[in-house]
Amino acid sequence: MSDPYDICSALAVLYEFAIDDNQRKNLGQYFTPLQVAKDAIYLLALECGDTVLDPGCGTGIFPITILKEFSERHEDAALLQYLGIENDPLLALSAAVSLDWVDAPNTWRILYANFLAVESKDLKSYDYPPKVNAIVANPPFVRSRKLGERNSLMNSLSLSGYSGLHSFFLAHSAKLLERNGGRMVFIVPVEMKQTRYGSNLLERLKSDFEVIFKGVYYNRENRIWSVLDIEKVTFEKCMHQVMTLVFFQSGVDGRPLPRGKSKRDVIVPLVSFASVHRGISTGANSFFVLTDEEVKEVEIPKDFLKKVIPTKIPLPIVFEPKDWEECKRAGKPCWLLSLPSRIPFEDLPTTLRQYIKKGESRGIHLIPTCRNRQPWYHIKIPRVPDLVFTYMFRQYPKFVYNKAQAYNLTNLLSVYLNVPVERADDTMMTVTELLNSELKKWIDQEPVGRRYRGGLVKFEPRDLWVMPVSESALGKMEIGLSRLVL
Repeated sequence: MSDPYDICSALAVLYEFAIDDNQRKNLGQYFTPLQVAKDAIYLLALECGDTVLDPGCGTGIFPITILKEFSERHEDAALLQYLGIENDPLLALSAAVSLDWVDAPNTWRILYANFLAVESKDLKSYDYPPKVNAIVANPPFVRSRKLGERNSLMNSLSLSGYSGLHSFFLAHSAKLLERNGGRMVFIVPVEMKQTRYGSNLLERLKSDFEVIFKGVYYNRENRIWSVLDIEKVTFEKCMHQVMTLVFFQSGVDGRPLPRGKSKRDVIVPLVSFASVHRGISTGANSFFVLTDEEVKEVEIPKDFLKKVIPTKIPLPIVFEPKDWEECKRAGKPCWLLSLPSRIPFEDLPTTLRQYIKKGESRGIHLIPTCRNRQPWYHIKIPRVPDLVFTYMFRQYPKFVYNKAQAYNLTNLLSVYLNVPVERADDTMMTVTELLNSELKKWIDQEPVGRRYRGGLVKFEPRDLWVMPVSESALGKMEIGLSRLVL
């Protein structure tokens, strides 16, 4: 694995191969997709000092996601308490292995137990604070007729006899949660809101909690998971809702509740007509990204160079050819070395072979990103993006029309329009301006993105996928709903 945080996903795949499908179905074992786990943890808004309970923790997707988020925020995860509970011995062991693999804090624990038998008074005996203020769960989905202990559970939690195991997990979690400032994120089946047993439980919980529902959608064509507001987003033609994510918050603890989007007739996500990807990762910009003077000094033929947007420059809403030329004259690194893999090393021009050898003497070929490429100096080049996106910002990010037709590095996100849009300058300017307008409205309405100290905010590609775009804006872009790839 190139990323140690992938350990829980790898163990989930191995478990699925090892255990019969019918057995897993009877136990209600459905593993949480990584994108959905990230959205759940983002909603939970964890901070140092929180106590997190993870019922039915599986192979550990939630604690791994928490660790990665805290690492990106440069905060110490050891200041947060975590307890995962799992009653499948193989999965409990897998979760413990996941935590060891990523060097989780020693205070984090996996408990092999039946969550529904765990009470608040028991938590102290597991070296865990008895007051839980955050719970995240994707509970087993087992229907009522398959629950052997249904009668005792019904009486203890005052639930309908038609309730599935996920309802019992939710009701029991509500009992354990601290009433003043506690919050929960649960992934439940769509039927939770549609059945009497589910709606009755949710209405009961609304007396103690603020409740917000979000739909979990899966685009089979693009293999993309998204979490979006159910009431505000209507695009069933392009995404099929497969689960519901429910956010509960009790009392007031200073954290803003997720807010709804402004009312519009039709809202579609950006991913329905555009794709967003990370920029080109060279592994060593000092070697692969060159100034015009360096290109001339090394004598690199122009056939092996691509125009690239330099890093650390202010970007206007339109990056024009003249802007790139100005960067080149100013000595900015604006050429990307592009060596095709199909040309054998010995067939490359002499000057290039010498430059590659010089890079190897500097150890460039040993850098992980380079080491994983064959040959190490070959960078896979995508198509030129239509727009780029400034994903690290302190006030507002922005879409930039890439009129210069230059590639971008990892300091920017690449945005490709996947619908037939006239590429004339005035049309692309309209698209860019409208996307920035929709983006500003979205940011003003919701606490989107990943927020760090000093007011810095960061967008991952998946954060931008779900950006809502109104039908009226699409019309002005001359992108009608009938033209979308739904």
